[in-house]
Amino acid sequence: MFQRRSRRSLKQAIDQAGDSELRELQFDVQERQERIAQLEFEILDTNAELGRFEHEFEARVGVLERQAQDLEADLEQARFKAARRAQWGDRADSPDMHVDVLEQYRRAWTPKEKPPEPPPEEPITEEVKAELKTLFRALAKRFHPDLVTDIKAKGWRQKIMAQVNEAYANQNVQALKALAAKEDRPEVPVQKSREQILADLRAEVRRLDGVIRTLERNLHELINSYTVKLMLDVTIAARQGRDLLEEMAKDLRNKISHLEAEIASLS
Repeated sequence: MFQRRSRRSLKQAIDQAGDSELRELQFDVQERQERIAQLEFEILDTNAELGRFEHEFEARVGVLERQAQDLEADLEQARFKAARRAQWGDRADSPDMHVDVLEQYRRAWTPKEKPPEPPPEEPITEEVKAELKTLFRALAKRFHPDLVTDIKAKGWRQKIMAQVNEAYANQNVQALKALAAKEDRPEVPVQKSREQILADLRAEVRRLDGVIRTLERNLHELINSYTVKLMLDVTIAARQGRDLLEEMAKDLRNKISHLEAEIASLS
């Protein structure tokens, strides 16, 4: 029986190899699978670059933005207190004077300490970047959940791809290699007629086209977001010899100095 099945499988493989329509549809499916893997990589890579940029932006600019915002709130309170002193004189600072409701809210909810900044990430070499990209694309072609329709297989693949995405985001080459060594889940072959195979392949092409449209839309929205545009502006400025983040930080430091001076003049 084993030999009979083997001969039948071999004959089917030979027949399929000589079937140009079947080969063309198989190629169409493979081509779309490649496109999905590429889109997934571009989305994940853009998000990873975005995360690193947000980390740098927070360390160099974000802290100053929050400091300026806090000082603007302090200035508003300083102006309020100055107006009270102008109206009530020395009684304005007396403890028995009524405390404004907004002032009570500000005192209760203004954070006392800022959380510590996370340590900067170590830069990686171009060789490691290329290896990460190659490993990710190969794994996406093997384990992407949108490449199958079976519910159980999709759920298993989602878990694997979550690990792949995490390993890539952490730039962990060894973790990706370990996932690459993972065996695929065995699939039980089903005997189908040529017409059934062709129908399944056409349906798969249509389904994968829908997946591609969704991923392309997600990528378009991502690359057109404000933060990505700012990241690109910073990159372009760097090629021109400018440090755009430092320019933004300088403007904020000047703003902070003016705010501090005005607050001091009202004290």
